[in-house]
Amino acid sequence: MVSEQTRAAVTAFFEQVWNEGKVEQASAFLAPSFVSHNGFGVQVVGPQEYGRSVSGLRAAFPDFHTTIEDVIVEADRVAVRGTDRGTHAAEFMGHPATGREVVNTWIEIFRLQDGKAVEGWVEADTKRFEEQLS
Repeated sequence: MVSEQTRAAVTAFFEQVWNEGKVEQASAFLAPSFVSHNGFGVQVVGPQEYGRSVSGLRAAFPDFHTTIEDVIVEADRVAVRGTDRGTHAAEFMGHPATGREVVNTWIEIFRLQDGKAVEGWVEADTKRFEEQLS
């Protein structure tokens, strides 16, 4: 039962925060001390900073959408595999808008404590992502 609740929480997190841009909902899944370990060179600590990162990305890709491919729950870990798509409509990470659709696949593993994510490790093909921005 706990794994189904966790699966529902992570699915709601990506739908509300990433797809709908309701960044104020980040704290429903992320602990106040949440730390993102990512290959994008972006420091993210806590739900508010996480929300600002999502808002910045959504400003550059206004039609941004995440599709969750897999959610695997095991003890205090949740592995999520997803695909992001969006049209590069404004400057992002120093790259001017291209007007092209960008597709990025990724895997994130969250560590949970007391029902909330306290850490997340994101693995993505950052080289391919940056090539699409050029």
